[in-house]
Amino acid sequence: TTSLQSFTALVVARKKELIIVLAAIAVLAVGIFGWRYYSTRRNLNAQNQLSQAIAIYNDTVNIKSDKERYERTVAEAQKTYDQYRSLPAGSIALYYIALSQEGLGDTPKAIQSLQEVAQRGDASVKAVGQFAMGAIYKKHGETQKAIDVYKALYDNGGYSKAAVAYELATLYEANKQLDQAKDYYQKLVSEFPDSPFRQNADD
Repeated sequence: TTSLQSFTALVVARKKELIIVLAAIAVLAVGIFGWRYYSTRRNLNAQNQLSQAIAIYNDTVNIKSDKERYERTVAEAQKTYDQYRSLPAGSIALYYIALSQEGLGDTPKAIQSLQEVAQRGDASVKAVGQFAMGAIYKKHGETQKAIDVYKALYDNGGYSKAAVAYELATLYEANKQLDQAKDYYQKLVSEFPDSPFRQNADD
């Protein structure tokens, strides 16, 4: 009883300070809840908008012309990137912009966009962007650039090492660097025996 009386007296004496502390706690709680709600809604909106761009990119049934499909993808993905570039959805949107730019024949812009994806995206998105960049270099016969990109990706991780090892092996083989090619084929066979690339590596 004495302790309760002492506490009550303290509360009465410190009433103003106590009200300020409780009010601050309430404001902080509301702020945290509000930010979480806003963040969740923003992520959801970004994902919904991004899904529209991806749907257009993959719609080869209703959009017969590849040129139209790529142009519409760029337009739709650009909206997501402009509004949500700080979110993962923004980086993924830029990735689809890059793929569409390459499809439209603008390789320099595609490479530039993928470089930005690699700089801005989280680890998984960055790795996907790097793999796509290597594929573009390979497609255009820039073998050494493709090797450099894939080698960095293999060393840093973030993407299927089996897939990257296979790409490196085939690139080294095409570049007549047979020792390096054998090395990566061997890595694939010994370290990733269940990989879908295993049979090709054996061959």
